[in-house]
Amino acid sequence: MTRIKTKKLGSALFVCALPAFVMSGCVSLKNQYQKVFGVDESMQEATGYYSYLDAQLSDNKIVVPEGLDNPGKNSQLKVPSVNPNTLKGNVGEKVDVRPPAAPYRADFGSYSQWIDNEAIVWFEKDGTHGIRTEDDAWMLIDSMLRSMKVGIGEVADGQYVLTTVSSDFTDYGKPYTELDEDNGILRYRQIYQLRVGRNSANEIGIASRLLASERYLSNGYSVNKDLSPVEQERFTMGFSNNIIHALNERFVERSYDPENLVITLGKDNNGHDAILVEAPFDTTNKILVRTFPRIGWSVTAHSVAKAQYDIEVLDSSDEQVVYTNSTSLDIDQGTYKIRVGIHGNMSAITLYDKDDAPVPYEVVSRIYQGFAQVMSAQFAEYTKNQANVVKAK
Repeated sequence: MTRIKTKKLGSALFVCALPAFVMSGCVSLKNQYQKVFGVDESMQEATGYYSYLDAQLSDNKIVVPEGLDNPGKNSQLKVPSVNPNTLKGNVGEKVDVRPPAAPYRADFGSYSQWIDNEAIVWFEKDGTHGIRTEDDAWMLIDSMLRSMKVGIGEVADGQYVLTTVSSDFTDYGKPYTELDEDNGILRYRQIYQLRVGRNSANEIGIASRLLASERYLSNGYSVNKDLSPVEQERFTMGFSNNIIHALNERFVERSYDPENLVITLGKDNNGHDAILVEAPFDTTNKILVRTFPRIGWSVTAHSVAKAQYDIEVLDSSDEQVVYTNSTSLDIDQGTYKIRVGIHGNMSAITLYDKDDAPVPYEVVSRIYQGFAQVMSAQFAEYTKNQANVVKAK
């Protein structure tokens, strides 16, 4: 079972003006607040506009003016009669609006399904994944759990079924880390069951099922509540995605050379001008944290869930942030937001102004060269201590 480190609440209350990743005192204060007033559930609540709850189904008929023919009818488009009393599920403010954990797909021939409270990864018979037998799938599960540092609690005799030990996860099925704790993210202590089987098409599959879940603050204080069906699916599908991620590592061998790291100008998935980095999402965020202080940008807030940094830029007298004797970062002083997104095999860094509008191309292009130089330097320094090479097995 994961050891929980308890943080003591400081005796004095204070205003936190430092970024979240160095604000252990602020996290302790947040934990104490949530103990007294309850966990902030606003991220999952709808923001209003519940007038549809009072809507009534009316039988309005089309009135055809005299002299015109009646329009054609298609019985397949008829709206069926529904008894509101038979409808099930949450409505209005009870709806959980958080996005689901989307199932991963891989070009080596695999797909995911949600069936009977299980997230199942299927391996197509003509795929290049190399999973041909139950033993192949069983060894993949072992690799996945090892990489996630999740222990095995019980293995069924004579069956391809195992149960994990109790481990801590985020609310999207990823293993809970010290960084999550330092950011005050809720932790979920969970137990999963995995089993290997085949479908009617004789495809090998790995099914994941969430058996137990308890919710805690980052300091280990219990704030448990029952999971909704939506949460049950999100957790299980998020956990199941690690199977495809583990298999992908077998086929991908990428070595990021700091001297040849590709950082380009381009468009993000929303069509906004952005800086594109040929590095994984998690790695890009780690390098950004190192880059900001090198260019004099102060992080005033950091949202892990939104992958967003609130930035304060304080300019020198010539309205430039100078970080070397020869190169400067030309940007006006003020407040900005930076969001990081996954862009294919790259990461997209998009800059927004104080009104949350994407900054124009002229601004992005002016800061691009200097920003890329500093980020490349920080990447080189980072990779000296942590290799980012995945070797094929």
